[in-house]
Amino acid sequence: MKTTRRQLLKGAGALSSLGALAALGSPMAALAKNANEDQGPEGSWLYTVTITNPGPPFTELGLETYAAGGGYVGIDQLSFTPGSLATSAHGSWISTGKRTFLLTFINLSHDEAGNPQGTSKVRQIATLSEDGNAYSGSGSFDVNDVSGSVIFSGTFTITAVRIAVQTP
Repeated sequence: MKTTRRQLLKGAGALSSLGALAALGSPMAALAKNANEDQGPEGSWLYTVTITNPGPPFTELGLETYAAGGGYVGIDQLSFTPGSLATSAHGSWISTGKRTFLLTFINLSHDEAGNPQGTSKVRQIATLSEDGNAYSGSGSFDVNDVSGSVIFSGTFTITAVRIAVQTP
């Protein structure tokens, strides 16, 4: 019996599919594993942050994305305010327990002419809701000049809702 190239490719494809299924395990095993693992914030969020110190409290909105493996990017309304212009934030997050996580990010600030003004560093702790579609937390921040010296520090609270896929 002569084996054709097409038959070999079909066989290889079937073996690849079986290998992938074996690696994933049964659907029930996958669900059981996920139910017992720490839930992380992976995905995109719309957040409301309230700066509680220094000065009188003020609130702003922001957008952020937590990547699997610990990456983070975000942007907020304050970043577009003349006198406090900043790049998007980049950072890292880690799970600290069931539905809890830590985040640290940095952004670069500049004036209206694009001249560097320094950096900001934010450190946050948060807890996801039971359904994983919201979180709340608090944290602190430092604003640094171009030499890295802290100009001022403060604290904040934050709430966020997951940006869900919706049909048009």
